[in-house]
Amino acid sequence: MLKDLNEDEQKLEEFMSWISEEGYSAGWMCDLEYDLWEIVVGGDRRYGHYDVTQNDIDQLNSLSQKCGCWIIYDDVNDETAIDLPIWVKMYEARLKAK
Repeated sequence: MLKDLNEDEQKLEEFMSWISEEGYSAGWMCDLEYDLWEIVVGGDRRYGHYDVTQNDIDQLNSLSQKCGCWIIYDDVNDETAIDLPIWVKMYEARLKAK
């Protein structure tokens, strides 16, 4: 939940949410965390109606490195900070499942 995030985690969540708003006019589009990570690791930079800039990618990297996490959304806990090593495993597992 948002209230459980520390200040740095909240900044990352807010920036991710801002990109979601720019791309889809939605505060947190379904699978935002996966789509943005794909962009961060070199995927297509188009996110809905928004072209994610290199500055956006740099900011996502900087914020995630600063707090050591990535933000996910789930129906039980809402916005949740996941340690980067755990997140990378979650992301890779999803790629393998496709």
